[in-house]
Amino acid sequence: MFVLDSSGSMQSMLYPPEGYSDSIDHGLSCSLEVGRYDRVEIAVNKTTGSVLFRLEETGRGGSTSSWKTWNTTSNCFKDTEKIDVYLYAESSGGDGYYYSSNNDHLVEDVSGHFLNWFFSTQGTPGSYVADHFLEEDGTTVRRTKLGVERRTDGMKTAANSLIADLSDVRIGLMQFNGSNGAKLLTGLTDLTDDSTAEATKVSLTTKVDAISASGYTPLAESFTAVGRYFVSGYSDALLTYDTQLEDDDGDPDTEEVETPLQATANSIFAGAAGGSSTTTILNWGGIDEPSAASSPIQYYCQQNFMVALTDGKPTRDDSVSSILVGFDEDCNGNPGGCTDDPDEMKEMDDVIKALYDIDLRPDMKDLNGDPVHNNITSYIVGFANDGLSDSDLMKNAGALGGGGVYTADNAGQLTDTFNTIMKRVRSITGSSGAISFNSTSLQADTLLFNAKFNSGQWRGYLSAWALSEDGTALASDETWEASELLDARTDIDDRLIITYDNGGVVFTAAAVGGSGTLHNGDLAISSTVSGGTADDKVAERIAYLRGDRSAEGEDNDSFRERGSRLGDIVNSSPIYVSEPNEAWSNASFPGHESYETFISEKASRTPMVYVGANDGLLHGFNASSTGANKGQEVIAYLPSAVLSSTAGEGLHALTSQDYDHEFYTDGTPTVRDAYIDNQWKSILVGGLGAGGKGYFALDVTDPSSFSADKAGDIVLWEFTQANDLGFTFSRPQIGRLPNGEWAAIFGNGYNSNSGDAGLFIVYLDGNDGSDNAYKYISTGTASLADPNGLSSPAIVDENKDGTIDRIFAGDLKGNMWAFDVSASSSSDWGVAGEGAPLFTAAGKAITVAPEVARNGESTGLVVAFGTGQYIVASDTTDLNAGSFYVVADNGKYSLSESDLEVRSLTLDETGEVPIRTVDGNEFNWSSKSGWYMPLQTGSGTDGGERVVSRASVQGSKIYFNTIIPSGQICAAGGSGWLMSTNLFTGLVGDDPGLDGNRNGEIDDDDAGTAGVYIAGKMPGQSGFIGDGQWIPMSDGTPIYEVGDTSGAGRLGRLSWEEMVPN
Repeated sequence: MFVLDSSGSMQSMLYPPEGYSDSIDHGLSCSLEVGRYDRVEIAVNKTTGSVLFRLEETGRGGSTSSWKTWNTTSNCFKDTEKIDVYLYAESSGGDGYYYSSNNDHLVEDVSGHFLNWFFSTQGTPGSYVADHFLEEDGTTVRRTKLGVERRTDGMKTAANSLIADLSDVRIGLMQFNGSNGAKLLTGLTDLTDDSTAEATKVSLTTKVDAISASGYTPLAESFTAVGRYFVSGYSDALLTYDTQLEDDDGDPDTEEVETPLQATANSIFAGAAGGSSTTTILNWGGIDEPSAASSPIQYYCQQNFMVALTDGKPTRDDSVSSILVGFDEDCNGNPGGCTDDPDEMKEMDDVIKALYDIDLRPDMKDLNGDPVHNNITSYIVGFANDGLSDSDLMKNAGALGGGGVYTADNAGQLTDTFNTIMKRVRSITGSSGAISFNSTSLQADTLLFNAKFNSGQWRGYLSAWALSEDGTALASDETWEASELLDARTDIDDRLIITYDNGGVVFTAAAVGGSGTLHNGDLAISSTVSGGTADDKVAERIAYLRGDRSAEGEDNDSFRERGSRLGDIVNSSPIYVSEPNEAWSNASFPGHESYETFISEKASRTPMVYVGANDGLLHGFNASSTGANKGQEVIAYLPSAVLSSTAGEGLHALTSQDYDHEFYTDGTPTVRDAYIDNQWKSILVGGLGAGGKGYFALDVTDPSSFSADKAGDIVLWEFTQANDLGFTFSRPQIGRLPNGEWAAIFGNGYNSNSGDAGLFIVYLDGNDGSDNAYKYISTGTASLADPNGLSSPAIVDENKDGTIDRIFAGDLKGNMWAFDVSASSSSDWGVAGEGAPLFTAAGKAITVAPEVARNGESTGLVVAFGTGQYIVASDTTDLNAGSFYVVADNGKYSLSESDLEVRSLTLDETGEVPIRTVDGNEFNWSSKSGWYMPLQTGSGTDGGERVVSRASVQGSKIYFNTIIPSGQICAAGGSGWLMSTNLFTGLVGDDPGLDGNRNGEIDDDDAGTAGVYIAGKMPGQSGFIGDGQWIPMSDGTPIYEVGDTSGAGRLGRLSWEEMVPN
């Protein structure tokens, strides 16, 4: 709710106006002295805009001078003169002039120098003549000089500018109601519907423009009216406003208990009888009071805010309920001390504290039935009044209301202030109502790494949490948090940030800021001037991106204020790397025998965690749990593929005040040990995800040797390809191929120029020996009209010799492809099955890597995957359901659902949480090629259920998680299911993998449980430890789920992967 000042003082002029400076040299020798006069008035000709002024004596029997026209001889002012002025001609005379006569337009004690500026305009250079008060069109008459505004004009300009930019919020307007509380101009109005938002904004700006300035400043009463509005529909409900200690049985020897003090909402947020104003605290302005069904507080997770503007201290403000008087009690912690003298009308801070402290809707509970504190956070703006925001009353109001107090002196500053407040408002709402996964996690040793983001400030967090000995609980406090440590660094010059410019180089102005570099073309683009105009701030932008915060601010010529040096981490998952621990010693290719030596040499290397962020950087942090360097950034890499000279894109956009969130280094990297150039190395390959079309490879073998001098050695290559490579959502895999080359392997992603779905094999050393840097295998499904794209692959070594034989990946058309790369010559690699897909789930996108295992009940392999897409905004409301499939790879191709046995889910809501059971016929793998499980079709505001994270084989069980995106408020993006069945049957029987009755263990009572419901948030991909799983949730918090990962059968997971979300 915006509360706008409509008091009479808002008619005063904003001083000094834009365009005036006391350093202006008129070159005039003016001698007009004001003498006994103490006021200047003006008259403006209604037709021509010509201006007259006169001097007036305001005392008893005061006289006035004659009306004068300003000139450079007798009628200009001595610069050092001081006088009060009325500079707005509001009254309309019958003689063809507008006159200033309203005392509310007073500006006190201005100089003659200012008046000479006010009444004149420059004609020829150095020549000044009397100004005419006209609009920029040169014909429309104004009532004051162009550029000069009243406070109310500046307020309206700023408020309307804010309204024009608002979206996805509900906003209401109030103004002061003379001397009696506040008047409602419009109740909370929805700006979330694009079809009606523009018309709603027109209505809101019309209301703002119609505000007239007169009367008093009843701040406490107006803020009480805000409380009264927010409890409408429930005004008779009892609210707890305080507690007191009482004996529970009247016995003085009995221990006192805390009991609530309660009153109805209507009696708390009310006026007081006997005050100078009436007891009606809220003038509804002809608007019907909302009913319970349309109450302003509609949802338990709703964040409520008041943004109030005032140009002065309270006046006629002595009528609030006795409960609110002195609500800040003993004043402890008040930065302004006690301000509770009722004779001085100082109850404003008490009311603001009550709005913040009192739960206005105690009847509302969260999805678990727990109470939620529905209060109002207040932001107070002191406008055009020096020292107002520093008053004790304003200091207390800012501290007690949760939002703070702000200062603005003119319309431009007020616009910036409103925008700053809205950013902070969105910061709060964004972190409590995510619409995409803002948490990913990976267990490593005894630490769990949890990454998330805040969408208001677009800042990221990476936390390391110690696990309990049994792995079922997190420590009460995080071991370290990376953004906090990065923000605490005082010397950003010692950050090691490298980038790519025809090889690895350090990211400094000296190295990449010069004309002609890849980076200059991006970073020379102005972030304050539209249209892609170049400026001279390349070095400053590089410093900003390296972490220099000295140029951040709210002014248009400053760089965007960041919430943290660490940008938001959205789709990238943290990858932990410590000592080498792969099984290459058991392989049979050249070089395998030296892997044990590599393990020994690197056994004590610095443990690292790598994650991509939308500050443009892949960050590498010290992953230790102890020591002075734990959690510190060791290295960062800036892929050149994020650069763009298009205005509003690329790195320059990050510095802009108008920054609209962009993705940059958004993909999850992969790190594996590889034998290249006749030595073992640890290679990181990463993509941009939603941030662009490119991959990069880094040598991360020895973090202790990372240095600027070795930038060229660390960066192996960057890979882009104009035709077939789309947005790089495909998480790369790394492995050795039968031609003896080590390669990064990934799908071509989405929105490529060709519209194809294909597989890229990019050689880590940049050459396969025949001058080929990469191999591309097309599936032959290219279409510009209906583009396809290949998702993340699974790589398989069937004969366990350490060399990849087969690769599986799905596409946006629902095809699951098998690629045969078993030949020693890359020219013989291609799509298996003579170019046909292994399986097609018609119309169901496959956006995650499959899980591949040996078929424990037959021959060959089984490929497990789910379908569904959660990438673009329209996916949220897609009601189509996905499915989960386990398909045989045994020489049959072009399979469809008719070749599989169906599994049907049944909902059981009789227990503590809803669970699912699964039914279906037993089948023989000789007659059926697997099984599939249709998921839940969406309805209402809930989208269809889908699988967008990779499944995991644990023993004989398959675990996978589903999401149900929701348009419902408070759903943290939606809900979902934790699912588990037997991998080969799709049934559960007496061998469940989930705790259906929620008693903390898997036992006979859980028999038949195939799914456990997750309410109010969506689960990501699980990480397994011991007999349980940690699951990242869309609200930013991981949860632990007990499981049973034992099982028998002739199987074993064959696909190589890092167990983190794709």
